[in-house]
Amino acid sequence: MNLSANCTPADTELRLASHIGGLPQGDIDQLSQTFRSNHVAVIDQLLPKDMVEALTSEANILLDRESKRRKLIIKESGNTPRAYSSVGRDAICQHDGVIPAIFKSDAVLSFLRKLAGENIERVPYRPEEYIINSQCEPGDTHGWHWDDYAYALIFVIEAPDPLLGGRVEYLSNVEWQKGSTEPYLRRVLQDNVVRSLYVNSGQCYFMKANTTLHRVAPLTGSTKRTVVVLTFASPEDMVSDSITHNSMEDIYPDDTNTKSDDATVEAANVG
Repeated sequence: MNLSANCTPADTELRLASHIGGLPQGDIDQLSQTFRSNHVAVIDQLLPKDMVEALTSEANILLDRESKRRKLIIKESGNTPRAYSSVGRDAICQHDGVIPAIFKSDAVLSFLRKLAGENIERVPYRPEEYIINSQCEPGDTHGWHWDDYAYALIFVIEAPDPLLGGRVEYLSNVEWQKGSTEPYLRRVLQDNVVRSLYVNSGQCYFMKANTTLHRVAPLTGSTKRTVVVLTFASPEDMVSDSITHNSMEDIYPDDTNTKSDDATVEAANVG
């Protein structure tokens, strides 16, 4: 499932480098300023048009062939819900297509470093490298949470009807208080105005995800939101011994080689 029959990883990297190198410097500077102020920035045309089409095709094919339904409550994020269909990293990697090529791209990584203003790296924990998520039923949501690692790049494959939920909701500069997350989460949401962001199909957004409390709001009708998520690490993440993977282990037990009895019970209790 490569970008094309004759497209090698080296060809893909050359095309990404050429395309990203041609983006106007003024636009990059504005994106960097937006990101450093808000910790979220929407990016247009990060990929060539045909690569967006290939990414869309690949994500939809993988969802049809490999997706698993995830429906559970995540204790570590304050007992917030997850309800969506998803394809984990290993199934994506086995197809050796566009998604792994984008994650491995030095051109993409260099671009993200410019936005972030620091020497970010590819995440050192394989199950979090890349995933596909699709909210596809009324009520589907990716509840309030923080990410384990600092940065997330999210490609929107299919945007939901803007009147039927599925918006990104977030609060920047909010640290994760593990151990007392649920009361802390409730207090933060009561005391602050939540910001909302709608991202169109074909766009992507970059987020400082470990200090931005965020969720994808529940779908309220018959619509769909499909995304490809790539994860990157800060320099501090690369040497940290405090990062845990409990949420990933609950949601993706096959990819993390972990069986969570708690997650199984919680999944049965989500109505």
